[in-house]
Amino acid sequence: MFLLTPEHIHRVADSRAIYKRGETLFQTGALRCLEHQQPANNFMYEVDGNFGDYQVEVEWDKTLRTACNCPYPNAGCKHVVAVLLDLLDRKERQQQPSVDITADTDFLSPEEIRQQALEDRRRRADKETFIVTVGDMLKGDHLLETTKGQQYQVTLHDPEADIGHCSCPDFLGNRLGTCKHLLHLGTHVLKNKGFRKQLAREHFPYIDIFWDGAAGRPRLFHEQTAKLEDDLRELLAQLFDQQGLFRDDNLLAFLPHLERLEKHKLIRLQEPLLHKLDEAALDHELLEAEAAASNLPDLTPLLKVQPYAYQEAGIRFCLYKKSALIGDEMGLGKTMQAIVLGLLKKELFGFNKILIITLASLKQQWLREIENFTHEQGCIIAGSARERRNGYQDESSLFKISNYEAVLRDVMIISRYKPDLIILDEAQRIKNFATKTAEAIKSLPRQHALVLTGTPLENKLEDVYSIIQFLDPDLLSPLWQFAADHFLLSRNKKGKILGYRNLDKLHQKLQSLVIRRRKEEVLDQLPDVVRNDYFIDLHHKQAEIHLGLTQSLLPLLNKKFLTPMDLRRIQVLLLKMRQVCDSTHLLDRETHISPKLIELNGILDELVLRNNRKVVIFSEWTTMTALIGMQLSRAGIPFVELTGKIPVHKRQALIDEFTNNPACKVFLSTDAGGTGLNLQAADSVINFELPWNPARLNQRIGRIHRIGQKARCINVVNLICKQSIEEKILAGIKLKGELFDSVFAGGQDIVMFDRAKRQELVNQLREMLGEEPAPVIPESIPSREIPAETPHFLNPEILAVEDAEDDAADFLGEEREVETAVMAADQPQDHSLPRERQSPEQMEEVLNQGMTFIGSLLEMATGKKLESTAATGKMVTIDQETGEVTLKFKLPGL
Repeated sequence: MFLLTPEHIHRVADSRAIYKRGETLFQTGALRCLEHQQPANNFMYEVDGNFGDYQVEVEWDKTLRTACNCPYPNAGCKHVVAVLLDLLDRKERQQQPSVDITADTDFLSPEEIRQQALEDRRRRADKETFIVTVGDMLKGDHLLETTKGQQYQVTLHDPEADIGHCSCPDFLGNRLGTCKHLLHLGTHVLKNKGFRKQLAREHFPYIDIFWDGAAGRPRLFHEQTAKLEDDLRELLAQLFDQQGLFRDDNLLAFLPHLERLEKHKLIRLQEPLLHKLDEAALDHELLEAEAAASNLPDLTPLLKVQPYAYQEAGIRFCLYKKSALIGDEMGLGKTMQAIVLGLLKKELFGFNKILIITLASLKQQWLREIENFTHEQGCIIAGSARERRNGYQDESSLFKISNYEAVLRDVMIISRYKPDLIILDEAQRIKNFATKTAEAIKSLPRQHALVLTGTPLENKLEDVYSIIQFLDPDLLSPLWQFAADHFLLSRNKKGKILGYRNLDKLHQKLQSLVIRRRKEEVLDQLPDVVRNDYFIDLHHKQAEIHLGLTQSLLPLLNKKFLTPMDLRRIQVLLLKMRQVCDSTHLLDRETHISPKLIELNGILDELVLRNNRKVVIFSEWTTMTALIGMQLSRAGIPFVELTGKIPVHKRQALIDEFTNNPACKVFLSTDAGGTGLNLQAADSVINFELPWNPARLNQRIGRIHRIGQKARCINVVNLICKQSIEEKILAGIKLKGELFDSVFAGGQDIVMFDRAKRQELVNQLREMLGEEPAPVIPESIPSREIPAETPHFLNPEILAVEDAEDDAADFLGEEREVETAVMAADQPQDHSLPRERQSPEQMEEVLNQGMTFIGSLLEMATGKKLESTAATGKMVTIDQETGEVTLKFKLPGL
């Protein structure tokens, strides 16, 4: 059996250059598999070439056979190489071993996981460098400084056994009773000469009451029994057991004794303990406030639009909590709930600094919703460091809107800003949440925190842990304990996570923090259609191309008179401006820069992979659907694809596959699927780009949503590149009916393109690009008397009007040809109507007038008339059914 390998593909290629070109085609995704005959290894591919779409056939059993219909004369062309690389990639992905939990039941025990956590801290204590400032005594307080300049107080109770406590966050939350600082200091003091002699003479100098992270309650340590007064000895015995642990499970029970303890100079209450007591008191006050407030405050004065009932329930759930997570599915209005929470926390708690951290593509949507729903102002943090700093200092806006990448740069600015509430949006979209960006976000000061995510929390517990750490660091910490409780860690595969366990216990832990609703639970409250606009930054290379096209367009729009060729060039430039927003590959067929595809991955992750929704993705260009299809294949998402190249009689089979196969999650389509198809199996539509025509956009949505249908709510996601022509399209700058349809949508081609019409078109385009409209110069016809009997084909004014009509029709015909060439058959459907023709009666009259004129000239030259031989007396007749033209006349003197 033939085995496809990278080395074999290199041998198939005619040269290294051919291989590199084929590799580029494969990497840009300019190919799609049309047929695969199973179980035989027989494949038919279509590859997007420079001069057309080529078909590549690949077949192997004992040997490999390939064929391509491109003009390249040899067998090893770049298209064959690209297809073979794709087949190799498919094979490697299919052969990735799946994890069989039953085959590896030798999991790490909770105690082994704990020991690994201890060993990790011992290694770091030995390996890392610290600056140690030893205190007056070995037993007591010492100062330890890291290489980054962070200082921690380390208190040693028993230096030989490394027993004590540290002020670092790890010691307070790891439940191990130690940390790398404590271990390093214990090793350090043991190296001192006379260590044991000095230790034998020492007694711990004070009564230490500190927070024991391992036990989760206050602890007492002292060696001052002889010095204790009776009332103090009695108080300590009342509060602490023989092991030194606080006797009451309720931390608030410690508060009434604070004043008595603080009176004794010998007692030291450590700062972390006081912080824990303060948090417990605040939590208790919030619980009491929540119990007392049965209803939400009146939202009418705060909002322009009132929330739905389920949204009010989400707001009530989160309002009196320091931290909460809204996990509603996409389309249920998490943004609205977060904005209202910000307003109410301002009213109840006096918050006036609210920071929203979201994806860069969603900042504009947040701003629009703040302005649409409320009377407050929002401020997008962007620009240079000074501009971002000024944005935080602007007191006119309650909401500051930033993105994850900017937060990493602005940690110090935000720390000085000290937000009251931080709203973390789309947290699940941040891959590797334990990165520098995540650590920066967790370090930000805040009083309250809110997380919005549309994905189920049980899908990837590593992400859950990190997100909950931002909200409540103590709820699931430490990580080793979380892993011991919920991870199945392989002993044989270096701690690889093979699965999860005790998810019911995890859900119980999260109930006080998390609220999640699915569409099915609140359908009766939802609107028919929910729209989400994602604003995406152009890559700098895309921006350069877009700017160049705009600069080429403006001189044409500034011309006083436009020819049909000018209109043709305008159309081509506008087409390219839209295409470059999708991918540079649509223009050069070599590069593939597409931030939209990156954004699409995250959206599909939430809708399809996490929430199991069926989605329809529309793009106008088949090249773009091929690139999206390649992305879906690599993500392991089953899909079907419909373009204008699919015969009408085969389309229903694609719809049936999408509708009836639960595994088929995506229907990928050009506008060939925008009309005449029923795709109601889906409940989400993604417009990879906005069409010019709003009616076409409605047609796309109409394939999924039917008027009067109340069974579900449709999510519509629009991907829009910022600072591009796509923003202008979204803003509603629409070309007037007939102009729009003729120039951009391939509609009727009989529009009167006189000067006023052309100027109207240009003015709308100038408005779209932010230019001032030029004055419309009315078309005028000289009022010169022309004899009524003069045949109209000799009338110059009539000729001028007809020429204008012909120019317009010719332009529109040429335009469609140019569009087809530029888009490389990306517009398979021809929406144009036939040109209007004169009726047979009109044509017959015109031709007879012409023959009369010729006869008059002949009569002037010869003195003889040109006579008809037909019974009707007409020299020219036209059959109205067949269009056949008959001439019957007799030439004089012949």
